[in-house]
Amino acid sequence: MASAPPKSKVTVFISPKADSAGDGSAARPFGSLADVASNFGLDSQIKRLAEAGTVQIIRIDHPGNAVECSKPRRKFYVDTHLLGSEGDGTERDPWPSFSVAVDGIIQATASKGDTLRDGECIEINHRQMFTSSSLEKKKLRSERIAHIVFLMMTLSLVAPVVGMLGYLVYQAWPALSFGFLVENPRSNNTEGGIWAPLIGTFFVVLISLIVAAPIGILAGVYLNEYAKNNWWTRIINLAVVNLAGVPSIVHGLFGVGAFVAFANMGKSLLAASCTLAVMTLPVIIASTKEALGSVPMSFREACWNLGASRWQTIRTIVLPNSISGILTGVILQVARAAGETAPILYTGVTISKSVADNGIGYWLPFGLNDKFMALSNHLFVLAKQNQFVKDEVVFATAVVLIGLVLAVNSIAIVARLYLRSQKRW
Repeated sequence: MASAPPKSKVTVFISPKADSAGDGSAARPFGSLADVASNFGLDSQIKRLAEAGTVQIIRIDHPGNAVECSKPRRKFYVDTHLLGSEGDGTERDPWPSFSVAVDGIIQATASKGDTLRDGECIEINHRQMFTSSSLEKKKLRSERIAHIVFLMMTLSLVAPVVGMLGYLVYQAWPALSFGFLVENPRSNNTEGGIWAPLIGTFFVVLISLIVAAPIGILAGVYLNEYAKNNWWTRIINLAVVNLAGVPSIVHGLFGVGAFVAFANMGKSLLAASCTLAVMTLPVIIASTKEALGSVPMSFREACWNLGASRWQTIRTIVLPNSISGILTGVILQVARAAGETAPILYTGVTISKSVADNGIGYWLPFGLNDKFMALSNHLFVLAKQNQFVKDEVVFATAVVLIGLVLAVNSIAIVARLYLRSQKRW
């Protein structure tokens, strides 16, 4: 909206001691508002006042005593581009001319007995076309303030993260290299790289995803598409929500009892993967339900009207239109599982394990029944239990772990944007 040009001001004086032959100056004021109204009927006056931004009508008890009025008693508005004689003089509904404005002011003051005192004034503002009203300006000002406040809140959240990452990269820079990623730890983890923990993290997350994703997605499909809204379904939903809030260390203890001891898996890669799967299962179920629920019911009804079964509707209509939300939830849980330590601490992770430097044993160093190394636990060991490791190695390990989580989250964002762009609704 265009801003108003700089205002000029025309001052008109009235005095009860003056006669009707005045010209509106301080020396020869008008006798009343009626004289002002009749004088405004002249074409030259209308033209002169229409070019002005503001007209002030000031009362003086003694002619010749020119005063200034900085705070008008009342403000009225005129828009000369309007047609007709309607309006109430407010900024939202201005009068169409200055003469109509003065007549309206006379009627308003007469009906309310609102007379001016010595030195007081009434202000008539000429609204230019396409200018903002005071209400609009107030809204824009409030919007700018809200924009600045929310921007500062966002920066207050982002700045510490950026500072932390910058500090970690600065401290880790001497140790960061391609060799650091592809070499195995040596000399009781005090030398070498992080290949064994890195590939162990990859395998435990991959296996947990293979276990949790199908179960979580199918459970979400059942709860959203098949289950009736009864007490049993509500209990299941409540259990899923509560399970998502259970601390990770509790999941680790559950894994010890359920998989290590009861299922006779022992402390192994498979037991740790199943523990992570149980931990990530509730969020996958919840995200699947939300994604399925976002598909309009009209899509299902249209498919049913064509004779499709419930499963055909889910397979051909509902799932393709909700895949972006489902995939996003699954990938974000991969990032969470990659950084967890407690669930795998008691179920299969080990501090050190011999891994081949080449051949098949380099790429597949851990079997399903073997203990394994993980990047999160390896970082904990380097930082707390080994005093002979250089600081840059500890920081480099942390940077790689954070980079892995950020990379997975970035993949989730890109996949979500791509799949949403393919939607037809």
